[in-house]
Amino acid sequence: MWHNVVMPQTVRPRGKKKRVLKTKAERQREILDVTIRLLAKYGVHGATISRISAAAGMSRGALYYHFRNREALLAAAMEAMDETATAWIEKPSGKDAPARLLAMGEAHSVWTLSAYNSFIRPFYQLIASSRETSLESLISTKTHFYFQYLVGCAEEGKREGTIRSDVDSREVAWSLLLHAWGEDIARLQGIDEYITEGMSRNILRRLLASYTVPSSCETEDGSSREETQHSSEESPGSQ
Repeated sequence: MWHNVVMPQTVRPRGKKKRVLKTKAERQREILDVTIRLLAKYGVHGATISRISAAAGMSRGALYYHFRNREALLAAAMEAMDETATAWIEKPSGKDAPARLLAMGEAHSVWTLSAYNSFIRPFYQLIASSRETSLESLISTKTHFYFQYLVGCAEEGKREGTIRSDVDSREVAWSLLLHAWGEDIARLQGIDEYITEGMSRNILRRLLASYTVPSSCETEDGSSREETQHSSEESPGSQ
């Protein structure tokens, strides 16, 4: 009578998943990534501690272990965004100052088209509310730092003889920043064609040409005026 009885199989305990412990720095980076994402989606007022901690999978108390308060978290989020947002200023190179400045503008055009959610929207959300928080001085300090960096580029151009000596170097610096802000605002409004159709680049080229000494300005075919003049002098028709 027992031969038809199916004996229960031995249930083997499933192996527990090994918990991967993250460093404090790794956990903070995760929190900052979540914060930036929520800033882009909900704005500053909507990016609450409760919402951030829930999205990060932790309690409010655990979040305060990493950041002492909400403003410290927002300031750290801005610093994190700034790590990638300044490459367009710092990395471009060129044969002279005008070429470097133009390369900066072009680098920003490429960058801003891919940075809407990771920087453009959350950053301008922070700017809009900066007077309501302690972030105002942090934002202005960073802007002033890069403004002075661009002033230095213009001064270098004067020393090398490519930027006119009568030009205010601060005006050159503001031109680059206005170029960047204009492209960012166009992205916020969904007017990407201002960038993709080359309008912003053409405007920047004209601005830079107004600061550049005539001998180093480029003609439409990309050659310098000095090269064009030298070529015409050597041609048979110039005799």
